[in-house]
Amino acid sequence: MRIGEIGKTIIEGELTLRKLMAIRLGRQAAFLVVAAIFAFFAVISGHGLLWAFCYQTLGFSALGAAATVFAADVLVVLMGLVMGRRSYMTPEEIRVRFAREHALNELRQTVALSAVATTVAGPLTRHTFRAVWGLLRSLTGRGK
Repeated sequence: MRIGEIGKTIIEGELTLRKLMAIRLGRQAAFLVVAAIFAFFAVISGHGLLWAFCYQTLGFSALGAAATVFAADVLVVLMGLVMGRRSYMTPEEIRVRFAREHALNELRQTVALSAVATTVAGPLTRHTFRAVWGLLRSLTGRGK
């Protein structure tokens, strides 16, 4: 049956779309977790070394070295947040969305056509047609 096939196509498209969305959201969550872990360890372990490098080697003051360390941490955290927050649909996800929408439109058209055909070919229509035909025949004088 055509409606069943279209319904199956819609369900398969929806399942594929949900799977691709889950993969995309999982990737986003992984980037956010990596950014959070890096931010945590950067705050704990990297500060002493970077501060000493800025203070001893580059000749910064104590305040300048601390500000440089803080700016580096903020930069890395912002990069991780930007990478984790971007949410672009993949080409495959876009293709599946279009296929699903096309199948939904086809299902709507098939159901509408089926409803119209049932109405036109139904028993009420046949009886109405017979009554109108009989009335026309009696008005034209060709009745039995």
